Amino acid sequence: MSKAKNDLKSTYNVPNLEKGLMVIELLATKKSGLTLAEITEALAFTKTTAFRVVSTLIFKNYLQKNETTKKITLSRKMLTLGISSMNEQSIVEVSIDVMRALRDEVRESVMLGVLLGVKGAILEQVASSYPVKLFVEQGTQFNLHSSVGGKSILANLPEEESNAILKKITLTKYTKNTIVSKKEFREQLKEIKQNGYAIDNGEDIQGIHCVGAPIYNEYGYPVAALWITAPHGRLPHEEFEEKGKIVAKYATEISVKLGYLTQ
Repeated sequence: MSKAKNDLKSTYNVPNLEKGLMVIELLATKKSGLTLAEITEALAFTKTTAFRVVSTLIFKNYLQKNETTKKITLSRKMLTLGISSMNEQSIVEVSIDVMRALRDEVRESVMLGVLLGVKGAILEQVASSYPVKLFVEQGTQFNLHSSVGGKSILANLPEEESNAILKKITLTKYTKNTIVSKKEFREQLKEIKQNGYAIDNGEDIQGIHCVGAPIYNEYGYPVAALWITAPHGRLPHEEFEEKGKIVAKYATEISVKLGYLTQ
C-alpha cells in the first residue's frame, strides 16, 4: 500500500465503526447466530470492546439477541437496509399489495425473498387463506439450491456472479428430490431462465411445493424473488406451469414498480 493510502487510512479510519462492520459481516455468515463470547473469539476483540460494539448494534436494532440461547443474529432491519438502495421505497412496501393480490387469486401463502451472501432471506410473507398453511418468520434464511427463491434469482444473475456463488455453496441433500449435482443444477437454472419461473418439487421440505419468479430492478438485475408455497396436494405437479405463469405475472408487476421496463 502506498504512503498516501496509509496516511488516508490513519486519518479517516474509525476503529469502533470498523469493528461494528466486522461484527455485521461475521453474523451474515452465521445463520443460527453467535454468542457474545463466540463473536469476541472469532474477531479477536477484547471482552469490553465486543460488549460495547454489540450492545450498540442491538440498541440501534441492527442486531437481535435471543435471551434463552444468548445467540445474537442480524435483525430484520439489517436485512431490509441491505436492499434499500434499490429504490426510495423499500421493496416490501412496493411489493405488499401485489403479494396480497396474488394470495387472493391463488389462496396460497406468498413469500418475498432476497439473496444474502450464499443464502437467501425472507423479507415478507402474506399468509394463505386456507386453514392449513406454511408460516415462516421474516428474516429466516433459506438455501439457494433447494428453494424457488434461490433458484429464481440465481438463474437470472449474470453468469459470472451465478458461477461464483455456485462455487461457494454445497448442494446438500434435504429430501429425495433435492438436486445435488452442480451440472444438473446448472441445467435446471437454464430451464428456469427460459420458462420465467422456478419450481421446488419438495426439494427443501418433503411434501411442500413452491413456484416462484424473479423480480428485477430498473437495470434488469434480479434483486428479489416472489413465490407461493403449499402442500403438494394443493399445488400438484400438473399445475406448476399454470401457477408459474401467474406468479411470474405478479413478479413482473413488482419489477415495473421498481422501474423495470418490460420488452
